Amino acid sequence: MNDFLKPLLSKADSMPFLFLGSGFSRRYLNTPNWIDLLEYVANLTFNNKTGFQKVKRKADKEHNIETEYNKYMTFLCDQISDALDEIWYDDERFAESREANWDLVNQGVPPIKIEIANHLKNFGTVIPEMKPEIDELKSISPNSIAGIITTNYDTLQEDIFDYEVYSSQEELLFHTKYDLGEIYKIHGSVNKPESILITTQDYETIEQKHKYIAAKLLTIFVEHPIFFIGYSIGDEDIRSILNDIQLSLTIDQLKEIEDRLFYVVWDETEKNYSASTYTISFQNGRSITIKQISLNDYSLLYKCLSENKAKYPIKLLRHVKEDMYNLVLTNDPKGRMMLSLPDKELTPEEMEKIEFVYGFGIMERARNGYKILSSAEIFRDVLFDDGNLNAELFVTETLPYALQKSSGFLPTRKYTSQVDSSKLPKQVKNNLKRFNKIDKLLSQSLVKEKRSLIREMTFERAMKSSSKVRHNNLSLVNYNNQNIEELGDYLREIHAQNNFITTNDTRRLIRIYDFVKYK
Repeated sequence: MNDFLKPLLSKADSMPFLFLGSGFSRRYLNTPNWIDLLEYVANLTFNNKTGFQKVKRKADKEHNIETEYNKYMTFLCDQISDALDEIWYDDERFAESREANWDLVNQGVPPIKIEIANHLKNFGTVIPEMKPEIDELKSISPNSIAGIITTNYDTLQEDIFDYEVYSSQEELLFHTKYDLGEIYKIHGSVNKPESILITTQDYETIEQKHKYIAAKLLTIFVEHPIFFIGYSIGDEDIRSILNDIQLSLTIDQLKEIEDRLFYVVWDETEKNYSASTYTISFQNGRSITIKQISLNDYSLLYKCLSENKAKYPIKLLRHVKEDMYNLVLTNDPKGRMMLSLPDKELTPEEMEKIEFVYGFGIMERARNGYKILSSAEIFRDVLFDDGNLNAELFVTETLPYALQKSSGFLPTRKYTSQVDSSKLPKQVKNNLKRFNKIDKLLSQSLVKEKRSLIREMTFERAMKSSSKVRHNNLSLVNYNNQNIEELGDYLREIHAQNNFITTNDTRRLIRIYDFVKYK
């Protein structure tokens, strides 16, 4: 699959969006489809199994389910909703539901939406055999999925993706969106039963707002790869959105986005995957051909998407974009802003502590600030990795000056390993050549002692030494990728206790740690 998807994804400048339908939740939570959901509410309403068949017969006379699926289903929903209205406010069976949702009752929210929300909240546990797929998707979401668009009411999307949620079309229309780290629930959410769109009146409202929603989604379709998962091939909602979008594009633009639209189909007979195309035609004579991926195990797709990832977590990028948007109405700082971002997920508390600097001449001030970093700050950052330094700026602006002041006795490989060798200043290159072996970090007496050892010094033996010789003995250990963090943990422990007051011995050990860990 990598051979098929990677070239297509590399053409896009942005991470993919997933467009999730009911089949997605049914696959992982076994949620009911639309007609099964209405049958459940009908059985609840009529307190028997024949009532649903009666209203279904009425719907059969009004609409053809094959050609007018949405009209058929909303008509069926209307019939059940009207019947439920007649009993729900008085029937003792719904007393608990009325009490729990009294605020919604006062707002005039139809009982059918309340009962649908109540029912779907029972589907929160992932089917055991599907858990590996969900775990795979969760693992890639922080860096490989820009956002989610869904017509699902349930909260599976929110459980997988810890993103900002827009629970209704109103929220999507009237809030600033950043197209990063967001979930757009365009048909509502069980957490807000009033937002659920399911009746004929709801769908008439959808029709009225389609162009506004399409306008909001247009930039996503133009800029991001889109993967449709959990929809039938001719789904009316998808066709309607694509129709509104194609009306806004030229023929050339329409052709351009074709390589970024992927329709994912489940095929239980498929051992690996197969790729084909599917063409959707519109009334104005235009058509769009999208890529179709057929597979049984969706982990194949999720693993492939993990190969295409942003350098920084999506949530963090959204936070930066939101703050910059609130500062100025532009996404292009034109060299006036410098950010040094951690390449890991942050807690909400850590996110609040991120600081941004913006202003005239700020880049030059930032560079000058890097020049005055002390050697203590450098040693600390190598050990605790909490300085959030820009590696390239540090290597080009700090190290030449710092190496001169310290006669070259500094840890440098943590930073030089992140910078292209062609960008290393001459002083830094010379320092790397000068200290190209661990023995060159040791004093002559320690080198002699190391060579005269009868048996190899281990970390455990060194730690059992008296405090007087322990640091010397730790310098004699043959470190590698497997045991270097033992030294790191020890150094962090002793320096956490003394507010990072170093000695010549501990600085030597930090340089050894730096040399082995980042060589």
